[in-house]
Amino acid sequence: MDRSVEALKQVNLVDFLARQYGLELRRRGAAFACRSPFTEDREPSFFVQRVQGHWLFKDFSSGAGGTIFDFVRMKEKLGSFREALSFVRRLFSGGSSWDTRECKAEAVAVPAPAAAPEPARRYDVDALHERFRREDPGVCRQYLLSRSLDAGLVEELIGDGTVVHNRHRGRSFCAFAVRDEAGRLRCLDNHAIEGKGKFVLGGKFPFSREWKELRGAKVVFLTEGIIDYLSVKTLEPNPPPGLALLGNRITFEPSLLEGAEALLCALDRDRGGTSAYLDLQDLHPDKELPIYDLEGHKDPNELLMAVRSGKGRNLSPQRKIQLYREFQQSGNKAELAARWGIDRSHLYEIVRDCEETLEAGFAERKVGRPPKGMPATLAEAHERIRELQRQYEREATKREELYCMNELMAIRLKYAEMEAAEARGEKVDLDAGVQHKPQVKKKRKRRPC
Repeated sequence: MDRSVEALKQVNLVDFLARQYGLELRRRGAAFACRSPFTEDREPSFFVQRVQGHWLFKDFSSGAGGTIFDFVRMKEKLGSFREALSFVRRLFSGGSSWDTRECKAEAVAVPAPAAAPEPARRYDVDALHERFRREDPGVCRQYLLSRSLDAGLVEELIGDGTVVHNRHRGRSFCAFAVRDEAGRLRCLDNHAIEGKGKFVLGGKFPFSREWKELRGAKVVFLTEGIIDYLSVKTLEPNPPPGLALLGNRITFEPSLLEGAEALLCALDRDRGGTSAYLDLQDLHPDKELPIYDLEGHKDPNELLMAVRSGKGRNLSPQRKIQLYREFQQSGNKAELAARWGIDRSHLYEIVRDCEETLEAGFAERKVGRPPKGMPATLAEAHERIRELQRQYEREATKREELYCMNELMAIRLKYAEMEAAEARGEKVDLDAGVQHKPQVKKKRKRRPC
């Protein structure tokens, strides 16, 4: 059985829950229902339904919902999506599902449920792609250029058949041909040229133009959509290989990116993008997940369009350093400023600011020599720690000496006052000190009127 994330989401959840957890689900319209496995609710409040090829559950008594992985994570009290994925995979492999007595017993006693048969393909994507290629791609070209994508990149996409024109019910759609690592056409991702609207013909599959480079890349960038993927390719002079998810669900095999050390996340700044980022943390806990700098914009394409419009950019320090490096290597400053979406005066202002910052840093740090007071070796560092400890002890001793001297001076002052009072004939108490006589205020005589 195929144990990919996408295949496991298509497993018949009704059969799985009945065999693995003993839930008796009864059909209610298009869904199946039973009592909640998470609460003591006596009424049927747990529903299972198939939505767009994926089996999902919703428990109205507890508020829980999701895929087979979400159910297993809650029921088995697992900590992450990765653990739930491993649990389900081991269960379907016929071996021990998890390293607990209960899970071992269930895995032995319960036969692995069969995967639900894949739905019949409603579309022959290869035939549709050939039909769409016969349409004039001019409107697609104008659409992609209006999204500020690089003209050369747009021509490549049209030339190799990645972008085709789909005329559907009197409307024009820019259709992207999504192919897998073997070059097989998996789906057609359609974007409405006028107005809003998207749909996919075929089963959703990640998009990339660099499948061969992905497995060996140290850094890979991820986006939610193909337009965002192409926007990063336009924005960056030397971008790493990338992958477009076609949504905010992680549907690719984790092994695809096992060689990468960092996944540069250029996801949308919304709840869906945040959810995808958290899923990536669960799936790849051993990798760095830096966030692509969108400079306050919602997604990479919005950033690209802002750059091309010349409205100015809110460059982060990292972006300024990148611009400064490109400035040193560029022979055409006007072209560099245009590509970054800033005017030349702003470009030179950023360069001057970088140079002043570098000069100030050099003057303070004296680059080329070890910083003053900083150890150069591990032995020097240990010696420096011991010296700081000795210094702390000396200061503590000195602080106690000063406290004792202050107390002694207070006692000496007290006895000096007592001696002076005795000399004046005043009463003196060793505990209370000098006993001053109460002063009686004389009444002033009033003058007769």
